[in-house]
Amino acid sequence: MNNKKKPVVFLDRDGVINKDTGHLHKYKDFKWLPGVFDALKLIKEKNYLIIVISNQSGIGRGLYTENDVKFLHKKINIHLKKKINFKIDDFYYCPYHPKYGLGKYKKKSFDRKPNPGMILKAIKKWNIKKEESFMIGDKKSDYIASKKANIKFFYKSDQRFITQIKKIFGDIV
Repeated sequence: MNNKKKPVVFLDRDGVINKDTGHLHKYKDFKWLPGVFDALKLIKEKNYLIIVISNQSGIGRGLYTENDVKFLHKKINIHLKKKINFKIDDFYYCPYHPKYGLGKYKKKSFDRKPNPGMILKAIKKWNIKKEESFMIGDKKSDYIASKKANIKFFYKSDQRFITQIKKIFGDIV
């Protein structure tokens, strides 16, 4: 395995790469946001990893299963591979909810944003170069999780995603 550290762009899923429709779990309901394909391609061309970090309390609430989420993520990558010849390197999701979870899913979890658990697991697994990495999210919980993990953070802007990514890379290069 390559021990060379790589930078990563951590992305929240719903509201950042796709329209947030609430408890999304089927690819047929997945709507890509404008500029996402070009943005992901640019991120990969800059030699960054792409890792999605997503709370998925719908699993804990019994609205869909972990297999539904895994299948959705697989379909996302199949589509990306066909469309831009790149894919998302990894997906992390937290199925727990401390109040609305059912059974084993009703618990506080260090992985649930605003906690940094998923980000810290990815950093460890992927040997991440933290100082060059950053996260883009659309909620305060994304911001707090990235700050707790000591990762730069940007709120998803209203502009096309490629425009925002170009600006971020222009500011950090």
